[in-house]
Amino acid sequence: MSRVPAARAKAGPGDDRIFNGREATKGAYPFQVALLSSNALDDSPQSQFDAQFCGGSLIAPGWVLTAAHCLVEYGEAIPPEVVTALVGATALDEGRRHAVAEVIVHPGYSESTLDNDIGLLRLAEEADAPAIAMTDGDIEDGAVTVIGWGLMENGYFPTNLMEAEIELTANDACNAGIKEIYARDLGHILQAYAGRMRYSDEAVSNATTAIAATMRDPLTGNMICAGLADGARDACNGDSGGPLFAVRDGGPVQVGIVSWGEGPMDADAACGHANAYGVYTRLANYRDWIAGKTGN
Repeated sequence: MSRVPAARAKAGPGDDRIFNGREATKGAYPFQVALLSSNALDDSPQSQFDAQFCGGSLIAPGWVLTAAHCLVEYGEAIPPEVVTALVGATALDEGRRHAVAEVIVHPGYSESTLDNDIGLLRLAEEADAPAIAMTDGDIEDGAVTVIGWGLMENGYFPTNLMEAEIELTANDACNAGIKEIYARDLGHILQAYAGRMRYSDEAVSNATTAIAATMRDPLTGNMICAGLADGARDACNGDSGGPLFAVRDGGPVQVGIVSWGEGPMDADAACGHANAYGVYTRLANYRDWIAGKTGN
């Protein structure tokens, strides 16, 4: 996972991306926020490109919703002065920068499991941009959209905001797909030592099956799953913190926050893999917590 204050220029090919997305129309998502590493900024708008490390969403004029893992380094919440919120940008060389007055990380956030992967930024000055509505309850299925500036499948970072349309998927399917990847990786690890340690292919198969049977589900009840079964479109941690939303009669309604993804250990990136999907923070579980912090 990307951590603050990692700059885009230092990320390796395939690290983080919206996979097989398309460019968003200018001004289509005014609630989208880019989190910038303040130390990487200068007076030029072009510096915003290299400084972007995560996404977020404007949920009220003075508040940005994002992922906790974007706001934690070495087990502690980052100081407000190291992050700048860019509001009103479709391309990263536009928009208005906002200083951050307060960083709030959910007290139950776990760096090991990414449970409760949610955080808030209180802006020093309110943003003049529309906020996105948040879901009042679970949306179990249907089409959703994810947006972000993460690395694309061609190995390049986009200047323009990208979008991808995907489907909400049952957590059971997501758990099964991820555990299948874990089991396959385990088998490859055991196979690599078979010659040196002189155990048989049958022993590898038996050990892999036995260990896989004890694996716990990687998703908790605070997570939702979305993607496509063939992995054709996906989001990864370069887009972390950004919104997953459904479109209803009243417009976009945020249902999740980009959190994490999984892929085989020999893959270039943990995204775009069949039956693995992407994992998002289940926003419906946190409306009371958000209201308690923001009044919204």
